[in-house]
Amino acid sequence: MSQKPFVPVPAKGVRLLSFEDQQPNCEYDVNIECYNLSELVKQGYKKVVDIGCGYGRTKKIVENAGGTWVGVEPFEGGAHTVIASAEDLPFENGSFDLVNMSSVLEHIPDVERAIAEVSRVLRPGGLFVGYVAFMECFHEISYNHMSYFSLEFYANKHGMKLEKITGGRRFGIDYHKMVLWSPIPFNSMRAFIAFRIRTWNKLKSKLMYLNLRFRKKLDAATASKKATIYYKVECLRQSNGYNFVIKKL
Repeated sequence: MSQKPFVPVPAKGVRLLSFEDQQPNCEYDVNIECYNLSELVKQGYKKVVDIGCGYGRTKKIVENAGGTWVGVEPFEGGAHTVIASAEDLPFENGSFDLVNMSSVLEHIPDVERAIAEVSRVLRPGGLFVGYVAFMECFHEISYNHMSYFSLEFYANKHGMKLEKITGGRRFGIDYHKMVLWSPIPFNSMRAFIAFRIRTWNKLKSKLMYLNLRFRKKLDAATASKKATIYYKVECLRQSNGYNFVIKKL
């Protein structure tokens, strides 16, 4: 019996995604603190490894909160660091309560292997926290600027769950302007530009509310919920990067 030839179905173009489809599958917010490292240590996440620790900025934070801290760097960084790659950590399975990686994932060539290693060295119920670049331009040697969906995908694949994302404190626009104007100091202007972007997105969300409420005839609660989602997603998808909390299952 001969097989029927494949006949492509006519299409109008790529799929249309609503802003609800684009929201993270976790708790998320704009321009607020995602986590407090000191508080997490006090809550029982006492064994901390800081991968890509630099000069050990988090060491005092962890130790002052009653935790133990191990720093990891791939380069010689002093007595406070273990020299190792994020893709090949020299620790036993389940060694830590918390893994911190702040502004590190974008600099790792094999990001999936690094996330797999994070999952391996975390105990069940342990936390993976940090910051990852998204709309930043190329800096130092950067490989993987990640969306919140990529964080969710790799977390799920390696036995973890993305629990919280925050962004919208700074945006790709003000970051790129800072790079453009360098070496002229631009930091004071970054906060003002970010404020204007959030304000503009808030204004657009209010116009959306009016459209949903009076043109689409939605009830006030539904229109308000949709407008809030729109505001948050607009800020997140333009964000400089994301702070995140991922939990080991």
